[in-house]
Amino acid sequence: MQGKRAIRLLPWPVTLIGACHEGKHNVMTASWVCQVSFRPLLVMLSIAPERYTYGLIEKSGEFVVSILTEDQAEVADFCGSRSGRNVDKISALGLKTRPGQAVKVPVLEDCLANIECRVMAAHPAGDHVLFVGEVVGGSVVRPDVSPLLMLDWKPGKFNPIAEK
Repeated sequence: MQGKRAIRLLPWPVTLIGACHEGKHNVMTASWVCQVSFRPLLVMLSIAPERYTYGLIEKSGEFVVSILTEDQAEVADFCGSRSGRNVDKISALGLKTRPGQAVKVPVLEDCLANIECRVMAAHPAGDHVLFVGEVVGGSVVRPDVSPLLMLDWKPGKFNPIAEK
């Protein structure tokens, strides 16, 4: 089907979604993330209900979107190919965290930026659920680097358009 091939050419951000509940902190790789409103400032992420992180978000009502840098493709691959039910990904990768400013979910210190959110709504959408989160905090950690993107299901680099 051409529609499926065409949608693979839509560039996506590569992020880690962090969630924490009752002392269990996990991150998962997600690219189905986007801004949906300015007032209030809202973001949306799409997660399959069978994912470990889904349950943590559902129970806590909070999540953090950590935008990865162009040199973190291996982090994205690791976090996207293992379940937090079986592996403590943060310890395994030696990811540095610090407390969130507005949520109980720790934020990552080595990513491009962190977006702290409280769930406003959850909507079933096919085999996934859309979580709409209000942005209640955030931080830009490494403003000097470019974000990691995915195109045609492969990680890639952001190339800004040159100014004329």
